[in-house]
Amino acid sequence: MKLRSPGFSNLGLFGGLAKGHLLQDAVSILGSLDLVIPEIDR
Repeated sequence: MKLRSPGFSNLGLFGGLAKGHLLQDAVSILGSLDLVIPEIDR
């Protein structure tokens, strides 16, 4: 059984969410994903 944190799954969505948007929108998109970096790095 593999367990992944919710932040890891949310980070996978970034490519789809950012496609077609400006680079400056990436900050807002990442902020809306509510990522916890140490949680992703496990």
